[in-house]
Amino acid sequence: MRRIALVPLLLAVGLLAGCAQVTQAAGDAFGVPVAETCATIDDAYAQYQELLSQGDASAEQLDAARDDLVATLDGVADGMDGQLGDLIRSGADQLGGMTDLQAPETVEAIERLHDGLSSFCG
Repeated sequence: MRRIALVPLLLAVGLLAGCAQVTQAAGDAFGVPVAETCATIDDAYAQYQELLSQGDASAEQLDAARDDLVATLDGVADGMDGQLGDLIRSGADQLGGMTDLQAPETVEAIERLHDGLSSFCG
């Protein structure tokens, strides 16, 4: 019985690994530096998370973090075509209009964007 339960799990892991490999291959074919792009997005996201975890950040620091995150995302989107570039640019535009990075809706929007991009990055 345990073998039957493991099959879907192993298939899911295999598919996820396959998606990451397909994404990398497609990125290579179209000249998109997938690893670099994902690392840039992850770095910007980590800086945002670090600032939020400090808890005592000033409004100016939060605004600067938002502006840096938006600029990073815009820069990445400029190097992308198609749906992925549109997704990144849309997220950057949405974040650019937000004034409170600690508001639940802002945190949720950033998490959704990060999760969406993580599926691309594998």
